[in-house]
Amino acid sequence: MFKDFIMDDGTLRSKLLDELYHEALDLSRSIAEYFQCNKIGNIKSVPSDLMSFYSLECNRMTAGVMQAMSWCLMQKGVRSGEITYEEAAEKHSRLTDNDLFDNQIGCETEAFPKDFVIYSERARVLYDRIVRLDRILYDTPTAKGNPVHGLMDKIEKI
Repeated sequence: MFKDFIMDDGTLRSKLLDELYHEALDLSRSIAEYFQCNKIGNIKSVPSDLMSFYSLECNRMTAGVMQAMSWCLMQKGVRSGEITYEEAAEKHSRLTDNDLFDNQIGCETEAFPKDFVIYSERARVLYDRIVRLDRILYDTPTAKGNPVHGLMDKIEKI
């Protein structure tokens, strides 16, 4: 199963990494454009009692997508040899805020613009996907450098 998206050297397959990166890049551009073009209209359309939920989700979306892009760039660095696997595995190089999107928006979203809700869901799905990949790459027995992985390799060769 892991072989479908992780190479023998412990890096993500190029195709998957490129897809994730382009998805994050496209989403960040779309969200930025959406906020720039609809800022005043959105603020007027969201009821004042829901504005704090709206603002919090705006911050989550932008932070999550930027962290996802940063993670993808780190993995591209590992893939190209510019960054070592060990450097990428350090806590500051990983997605450590895995509960960023654990909570739902916190209110009913019918009053929010439809596109805003769609972008929020897309950001949540992308972030969750990358958190799972990060954990697989660095926290599972198949992770490069893990003693159990090395032992399993030796057992398989016998």
